[in-house]
This record gives sequence, structure tokens and C-alpha cells, in this order.
Amino acid sequence: MGVLARQRLSDQRKRKQLLGNHTPMGQRAAKQNMQAGVRLYHQRHHATAINKWRNALNKLNNAEDRFITLGYLAQAFCDAADYEGMLQYALQQMELANDKKDDYMKSEAFLNLAKAYEKLADFSKALSYGKASLQHPSMDSRTPGYAHFTMAMAHLGFSQFQNSLEEFEASMNIANETGDRLLELQICVGLGSLFTLLRDITKALIFLRNALAIVQSVSVEDVHAKYRCLILYHLSVALRIKGNLVDAKDACDEATQLAIEIGNRSLEGRCMCSLADIYRELGESEAKETITKSWARYEEAFRMMRAASDRMGELIVLSRMAKSASESRSHYTGQCECQAIQLNKKCLEISKSLGCKYVMLKCHLRLADLYSQLNDDDSEEAARTAVSQLTQQMQLFCNFCGQRFATKDASLQALRCSHIFHERCLHTFLLEREDQTCPKCKCRAVATTGISDAISMRTPSICSTADLQSPSTSAFPKGPPGGVRTPLVDVASSSQDKSRIARYRWETEEAINRLDSAIDKMTSSQSQPQPEAGPSTSHAHCNNKPAPPIRKPSCSTNCLPPSSLAVVMAQPIPENGPLVITRAATVTDV
Repeated sequence: MGVLARQRLSDQRKRKQLLGNHTPMGQRAAKQNMQAGVRLYHQRHHATAINKWRNALNKLNNAEDRFITLGYLAQAFCDAADYEGMLQYALQQMELANDKKDDYMKSEAFLNLAKAYEKLADFSKALSYGKASLQHPSMDSRTPGYAHFTMAMAHLGFSQFQNSLEEFEASMNIANETGDRLLELQICVGLGSLFTLLRDITKALIFLRNALAIVQSVSVEDVHAKYRCLILYHLSVALRIKGNLVDAKDACDEATQLAIEIGNRSLEGRCMCSLADIYRELGESEAKETITKSWARYEEAFRMMRAASDRMGELIVLSRMAKSASESRSHYTGQCECQAIQLNKKCLEISKSLGCKYVMLKCHLRLADLYSQLNDDDSEEAARTAVSQLTQQMQLFCNFCGQRFATKDASLQALRCSHIFHERCLHTFLLEREDQTCPKCKCRAVATTGISDAISMRTPSICSTADLQSPSTSAFPKGPPGGVRTPLVDVASSSQDKSRIARYRWETEEAINRLDSAIDKMTSSQSQPQPEAGPSTSHAHCNNKPAPPIRKPSCSTNCLPPSSLAVVMAQPIPENGPLVITRAATVTDV
């Protein structure tokens, strides 16, 4: 949307200069309102900015200006987690595009529709509109990347992990070609969420910490806060599963504060749910009191999700409530399993309506355990049959050892074809065979390195351990050091920005040196292979296991990217040089 807006506005100015045409006073004032809204929005005066855009929309006659203003409003409502409002403005964009019969407008409008329906957990429509966006030409070369990303998140909502990986790869390739680091950041967060679900927490932390390093280059405060909040929430979930409860709490506390500051009630509710999980697991000596408080947090988080029409958020909170009730039944309704069964059945009902097979699987697993304790053999057998069927449908098993994924922390490996296996099983298979093909599809070359080895290695925060650096440590400054061009406005670099960039380069070099030193020490001290971690339910014992092998970052200050269409980094753009640099393929490619 940003490049499209800039190019169209530039074309309008050139036409007016050539024709000697002057903008009428009313149109000029409306455009000033539109531009003032952008400035106010980035100053976090969101309500005032929205009023400016609405006033401008009522007065603007030019279709392109109206289309751009509708895009601003759709993004603002998306940031506020008002997805119904976002959908309404995306529909108005679609109507305008159809009236003008403009395929470029249609591409952007279809993308906003896909994003709105993905947020509303209508994943089928999100996929349809994402495909429609790709079928139309786009003036902004980044638009297809965001369409692929939205489709990846929709597939993830359906628990179609292989399809999600394929779309993430397509999106990352476009992010690399266009130099869009904000898109790369969102992809890393999506991959972190995916591998958290698959219980490969080491890879999840790699992607999330890569995203946390990228967000340091964002200088627009509201954009920086929005993405940092999202990353820290996902980090809190991954760290909790890993057993690092103190770090998880720190990350969640900061994410909650940021969510309140930016006014995103949906993300605030997710943080509250994560915090309830953390407190429930921290409370060993006063379990009953802690569980009671956690339950109140779950209920408040559920009300937030309901108010925001965030159905996926409702499902996440309800699933955590069902898990809590299943594990601590005596604190709710005595020694009876009734409430736990009812909550799991309600969660199962919602997950079926959304098509989220992963949550369905978890519900059936808990119900099988509850029915077993009640000696209800028929119901238990039905639940375990459903578990087996869902495991087959989602392909959550290794073709070599036959063990399921997503039950305990284990190192996985995604191939070029997006099929997933246990890393140790796949390496053994490759050592024994000359035919380097995927054992599932037989038609794609096997990538001999893990998915985490192919991500962008430009940032110094990438590491493969959870203990090397907590998410809130000072290895990187909390303040945004660089500049960014957002979908709403171009931010010009000032002398203050240049001093920030210089400081950032120095801090980056220092951080790299510290990380290199720490990694060298940890690598030299590890001579034993990493054993497979225990089940994810035994979080308290995870810290006693040896740290996984360390992979040294292959970056330095010299290989930070030049400025792109998305982010102004440390190195300036040459006057006649290219805006986009060529980088190696990412995600699942070798």
C-alpha cells in the first residue's frame, strides 16, 4: 500500500504540473487532512487521525486519494484489533476498485480483504481472497509477499503446516527480492508460532529472536511498539514451554504494557492468557491461590477476545482454560471431572467450526485422559480414534520412527518440499542412502540443512539457545535505532536519525562481539550430542538438560543490508545504485 500510494501521488503531481492544473481549495484541504492524519497516527493520536481521514474521505473526489485513505483506515482498525471495522473499509476499497475497473486497486483491496478475514478466523475466505490478490497485477512489488504471508497464516489457522511452510517460503523470497524487512519480521514471527505449535522450541526461539533483532531498526514509535509487543507475546509462550518461566514472565509483562499503550485489546487479552499460564506453572507452594487468580485472568482475557470479535483468540483462551481445568479439577468442582469435560467439549465445538485441527487434537487428548479416569471405555476409545485420525490428517508424525510431533520438545527439520521429520531420523536416513529424495513425495530434492540455517543471518541476535540472551536484556537497545518507511507514510531521515544509526552500528558491532565470545565458550564446552527433550508438560525440568548445539551467527556489521523500500538501515543508498540487493534463498531452501 505504501509504494502504491507514493507512486500514484507522484503521478498526480506530475500531471498537474504539466497541465498547469490547480487543486481546488476543498480538495487541497481534504488532502491536508489525509496527510495530517498520517502524522497524528504515528504520534499515537489514533482517534484524532481516524477523524481526519474520515473527514477527508467525505470531501475527496479523486478515486485514487479515496482508495489510499480507505487503506489508512483499514490499517488503523487492524492495529486496534477492530477487524469488523477493517473489513468494512476493505469492502469499500473493493467497491471503488470495481467501479474504476482498476486491476492494481483490486490487488490491494483483495489483500486487505484476505487480511481481515484471516484475523476474523474465516480462513477459507482469507485463502480465496489471497489467491485473488495474486491473480491481479500489483504496482507495489511487495503486495504478493503479503498475500503469500496472509495465506500462510490462514493455512496455519487450519493446522495445515506443510501448506503454511510453502507460503512462508514464497513470502520470504519476495521479502528478500524487495528488501522488505518488515515483511521478513512478520514471517519470522509466523514461523516462530508454527514451530511453537510443533514443539520445536529451539527453532521457534531462533525465528522470534531474529524478528526481535529486526524490530530494533524501526524508528517510528507506534510501529516499533506494535511489532515488539507481538514478538514478545510469542516469545513468552515459547519460553514458558521451554521452562524459562522467569524470562517468559518478563517478556509477557512488557508485551502487556505495550499492548495497553497501543490500544490493541486482542493482543492484550492474549498476553493476559499467557501470563495466566505462567503464573499457574510458577505457583507450586500456593497452587490453589495461584490457580484461582489465573482463572480470573483467563475469564478477563476471554471477555476481551469476545469484545474484539477475535474468534481465534477466544479459542486460544478457552483451550488454556480447558487444559487448566483438566489438570487441576479439584480446585473448581471438587473431585469431579464434569467441568473439565464440558470446557473441552465447548473448545472442541469452536475449533471444529473454525477448522483448527490442532486444537481439536489437544481437546481429544485431554478428553481421552478424563474418560479414562471415569472408566468410560467407549468414550475414551472414540477420543483416541479421533486423535489418530487428526494426527494422520495433519501429518504430525515422522515417517522413520513413527512418533508424533507436537507432544514434546524435539528438533525437527523441514525439507525443500516442506515435509517435516525428526532431524536425527532424517540425518540417519541420508547417511544410509545415495538417493537424496524426500521419503514422502519422492519428487523434490532434500535440503540437507535445517530450516533455521536458511533464514536471514544479518542480525546479531540469532542463536540456538534460550539461555544465551533473555528477550529483555540490553544486548540491543530498546529504543528504535534506525528509520522505517511504513504502509502509512515515508519517514525522512534527520540528523537525529543519522546519529541513531551511527550509535546502532557501534552497538551492533559490540553485540556481535559479545555473542561471538559467548557462543565460542559454549561451543567449546559441548562435546556430547543433544538428547531429545522430555514432554512439554514437564516444563520445570527443562532447564536441567544440556543446552542444544550452538550455531555461530555468520553476520557482521559489514553484511548489514543497505536501505530498502521498507527500512532505512546503517548503510546509505547510492545515488544511482539499486534499491534491492540480491540475497540467498531463505526459509526451507538450502
